[in-house]
Amino acid sequence: MLETSILPRDICINDISKEDFYNKLYWDHRIYDIRCADDYIKGHICRAHNMHPLPIISMDSILNIDEEINNDYGKSEHPSDVLIYRSKNIDPIESNVLDTLLCYLKLSSKSLKKIHILIDGYENFQLNYPYLCSDSIYYNESILLVWPSYITSNLYLGSSMCRNETVISLLKITHIMSFSDYQPRKIEMDNIKTIHWQISDSLSSNLLDIFPLTVKWISKSINDDEGIILVHCDQGVSRSASIIIAYLLTSNVNLCSVADAFNYVKSKRNVIRPNESFLKQLETYFYSLPIKGKII
Repeated sequence: MLETSILPRDICINDISKEDFYNKLYWDHRIYDIRCADDYIKGHICRAHNMHPLPIISMDSILNIDEEINNDYGKSEHPSDVLIYRSKNIDPIESNVLDTLLCYLKLSSKSLKKIHILIDGYENFQLNYPYLCSDSIYYNESILLVWPSYITSNLYLGSSMCRNETVISLLKITHIMSFSDYQPRKIEMDNIKTIHWQISDSLSSNLLDIFPLTVKWISKSINDDEGIILVHCDQGVSRSASIIIAYLLTSNVNLCSVADAFNYVKSKRNVIRPNESFLKQLETYFYSLPIKGKII
């Protein structure tokens, strides 16, 4: 039985979009599907656990289900964040489950820091990401792939592992910009435009000189070609993240500093870490931009 005399901890609870929910799936956080068991069996987000205790909805019934999940999956799931989703249409029973689950999580987990709740509902997520949903409790091929992070509706940031024909096809990627110490593997797909810079992730590397070229290429690919762009380096942490930040500084009037753009990209892909030299080069690039040149 759960000890309810313990004071609940302060845990950050966020409502997030389907795109941000997609971004967090790759990091192996625990996912709770609070819809009824029949809906879960018909289809659910891959790796999600059904949390819909009936006939009695209580913290003890939730505890019993969660202990079974911990026994089977506990060591494979990161405890710092939890993802929760429900039906698109508000259901009173689901609302009861959600309230009880939130109380349980606040009391039970010492490692939990953030709870993210999908605001769009399962149906909207499934409509946009059908390949990340399943009617099976087992992994499907798609969930085993490495997926890039959604930055904007036409722009993704990832690692070289995202340079995969299945990922490219499912996300409808049309353009790929890459950075590495070597020539990347050729994409054996028609109508994919690629551009590559052979640049290392070192303090001596110069991104400043190519910021204008990369920004122009991304802008043209999006605005003229109506494309969807994947920007990647080896890990999707430093070089490609710096390029994305430079593009956003140029194209988004709401991002008024390098820190603003950095924080925005980090909110979409929390592992980014441009090296110290790249951050300084981004500052230099930002101060070279004319205000009138910024467009959304």
